[in-house]
Amino acid sequence: MAFSLIFHALISFLLYHVSLVSTAKHSLHHHTSHSPNHNQHLQQAYRALKAWKKVIYSDPKNLTGDWVGPSVCSYTGIFCAPSPSDENTLVVAGIDLNHGDIAGFLPEPIGLLSDLALIHLNSNRFCGILPRSLANLSLLYELDLSNNRFVGPFPDVVLSLPSLKFLDLRYNEFEGPLPPQLFSNPLDAIFVNNNRLTSLIPRNFNGTTASVVVFANNDFSG
Repeated sequence: MAFSLIFHALISFLLYHVSLVSTAKHSLHHHTSHSPNHNQHLQQAYRALKAWKKVIYSDPKNLTGDWVGPSVCSYTGIFCAPSPSDENTLVVAGIDLNHGDIAGFLPEPIGLLSDLALIHLNSNRFCGILPRSLANLSLLYELDLSNNRFVGPFPDVVLSLPSLKFLDLRYNEFEGPLPPQLFSNPLDAIFVNNNRLTSLIPRNFNGTTASVVVFANNDFSG
């Protein structure tokens, strides 16, 4: 039964990711005439990505080498799709820089990417604390920051994301207690293993909606 739930959850996330990328490619093919100069969403995305590139200090695979100019939908790792509220408006809906070995941090202007549904940044060298502006990403469904060098207490900004279902923070350097709200939010999967988290696991853990929860290799007591 447990294996079935885990398998179903992981397949759902995979299908969602494939669907998003497919939609992004389709939309790029059919909406290339939509100039970023007349699209406020893409203008904001350009400002955000430009600010982000400035705080990237190592990119050995040169994944952000083409992050130049306002045509953000052509950037490597950036996926555009029609806005949920207006199918004629392209927005930046996904970022996938997995396994990029990129070093840097996430700047406050990343909150301008308010149309994002997916952020995949696993296996990089991003560091520092998560910006409070992530709270602006009300459509964010998947957040994968695993295998990086993020620090600080558990990033409670992720608890304010109303659409979030998949949260992966494993293999970072977060420390301190887990907030009880983590288990009262309607998440489907929670990965916080291999950090420096301490204290007791909150008592409401058994009430979580998540079908996958991984705590291993922390410093929990009790």
